[in-house]
Amino acid sequence: MQLSHGELCEQFRRNGPVVRVTVIDVQGSTPRETSAAMVVSAQAVIGTVGGGALEYDAIAHARQLANSDTELAWLRDTKTYPLGPRLGQCCGGQVRLLFERYGPNEIDIVSSFADMKEGYFARPVISGSAAVHIVDAGDLNFAPGFVGKEFQKLMAHPGSRNGLAHGAQKGEEWFLEPVRKQRLPIYLYGAGHVGREIVRVFAGLAVEIVWVDTDAARFPDSIPAHVKRLVAVSPEDAVAYAPDDAFHVVMSYSHAFDLKICYSVLKRGRFRYLGLIGSMTKRARFLKRLGELGVSETALVRLICPLGAGGPSSKEPGVIAISLAAEILQLSEASPR
Repeated sequence: MQLSHGELCEQFRRNGPVVRVTVIDVQGSTPRETSAAMVVSAQAVIGTVGGGALEYDAIAHARQLANSDTELAWLRDTKTYPLGPRLGQCCGGQVRLLFERYGPNEIDIVSSFADMKEGYFARPVISGSAAVHIVDAGDLNFAPGFVGKEFQKLMAHPGSRNGLAHGAQKGEEWFLEPVRKQRLPIYLYGAGHVGREIVRVFAGLAVEIVWVDTDAARFPDSIPAHVKRLVAVSPEDAVAYAPDDAFHVVMSYSHAFDLKICYSVLKRGRFRYLGLIGSMTKRARFLKRLGELGVSETALVRLICPLGAGGPSSKEPGVIAISLAAEILQLSEASPR
């Protein structure tokens, strides 16, 4: 979980001063990745940085900072945790955490980050200096030169999600992370029982699902925050609005609609995944029909049917949903954007 600035501000409004705890560096085997975060107040803990004794100690330290009566602005601290026998954790690696206290003054500034869709949230790991928003080279005037070098490196490698910049002097470090969480774009065609299970399984993960069906009545009354409902008389029309790196999951109530959607995705050619619910018999029929419609052999091999085929063979909706989620997540790690 990479907590957004909007979520951070919401926790402040509910609980008063909070401390954001962020994984800024890892070595070896660790329970979480860099940028994993949690927000700690006297009343609540949202998110996780790995659980166990590591998190227990981190929460206690964060609450000490949250309750601090210091007037120092932008209060920060870092702690390094070897995940060995001392903490009773078997990972064997090492985690470095950044603790940042947010009171009224800091929240006023950070709230401006909540609606931003691009750029990096950059700040030193020691107390005193405000965070800055870096979108382009013009913003680097507000940060030391070594921060600019790290920013340029991140921009040159779009798959990089964050970076820890080091200056020449001891203690000169800044941590940069995207202001907006990277979410996998999933276009889900079909609001039936399997589609509903897929929506449920992906809850809490870094995805954004566009859920497409022909009738508003086919959707549940409550639509989760990670889902956008799209009612389309011709579901295949939604394909044109998907980003080039979208994952398309096809399971409408009609084989005719399924065929049209698959055809539209394959003819467009720009997508990361096309999965079709069904059997090997359905796959054979669709490949034949799509070939007759002019889809090339090269394109046809990109159609995954049955979807989630690497998982169990059960036809239970929940099992299908879990298998699909595993397939999409594995693919996203194998071919990052």
